[in-house]
Amino acid sequence: MKKHLPTLLKVAVTAALLWLLYRKVDFAAFARIFANADARWIPAYFAIAFFNMYLSSLRWRLFLRADGIEVPVRKLFASHWIASFCNFFLPSTVGGDVYRVADVGAKSGSLSRGGASVFMDRLCGFLAMSFLGFVFPLAGLRHVPREHWPWLLVPVAFFAAFAAVFALFVRGQGLLRRLVRLAPIPVRGKVEAVSGKFLDSVAAGAARPAVVAKAVAISLVFQMLVFTAIAVTGRVLRFPVPFAWYCVFAPLVCILEALPVSINGMGLREAAYAAFFGIAFPLVGFGPPEGLDGPTFARTCAGAMALCYMALTLAYALGGGALFFFRMYAPRRGGRGGVPAGEAATGDRP
Repeated sequence: MKKHLPTLLKVAVTAALLWLLYRKVDFAAFARIFANADARWIPAYFAIAFFNMYLSSLRWRLFLRADGIEVPVRKLFASHWIASFCNFFLPSTVGGDVYRVADVGAKSGSLSRGGASVFMDRLCGFLAMSFLGFVFPLAGLRHVPREHWPWLLVPVAFFAAFAAVFALFVRGQGLLRRLVRLAPIPVRGKVEAVSGKFLDSVAAGAARPAVVAKAVAISLVFQMLVFTAIAVTGRVLRFPVPFAWYCVFAPLVCILEALPVSINGMGLREAAYAAFFGIAFPLVGFGPPEGLDGPTFARTCAGAMALCYMALTLAYALGGGALFFFRMYAPRRGGRGGVPAGEAATGDRP
């Protein structure tokens, strides 16, 4: 029971958040929103999703190559695709990273080095997301009511936290290695060996300015496309919110849904959209239909937006699920591919 307590708590938080939102949704208006949807924008969403997976694969390969591990982009793309499927069934928005670490660890023969590449890949993504999360709102401050300005401190805090983590793993490895030596004596040797390889791999990528610069540039483009995908979802539902406003509010939505307190960000995402639409709709003159008040209409649109985004994401993630089952049950042909350049697999499984 103790082992599953964190997951059960996340399920409870998710259920409570969804109940608080959907109990005040007007389901007749909810149905009308979907009945009036513009399906012509759906292909654009899928194009963005697949291109972003390709960008993520390129960024991931940068850190693997810096550590002397060669894995083709197509294999990293497949791993990303399967990870997107896993995210729907593991209790966090980064649950798919567990699969990515295991997959690249099997290809390279080193779980710790594979884990380091995924760690750096995700860290660069979070840095870019939190950076844009306060740059865009500051640029569009006139669109944010003064009483909501304290929300801008959230991405600032996130950016400071991720920057501190980056500095710790790049410049403060001495401190981390000393902390590892505090592990209990029976396991200290194994912990030092695995963590040492992990930290060495992190340093291999982080110590190269060109690698970090390219990874951050890819991350910025990636995040801009995420905001675009959210705006496209709004276009599917015919919400007349300008793209520039999505750039102001979408980073806050992405940061909130990344918090590991609910299942796949559910509940947090809906609450963030409700706050966003509650501000944006009156500014663009998009009022509720007769018989609905503004807050109820905003919550109804937020629920529709979150459901549409989740459905579109699940649609392409199901392709990753099909690929996963093909890998599991199809006859194996040849090796897994991808080994550390110039050396044999080390097999340092913890």
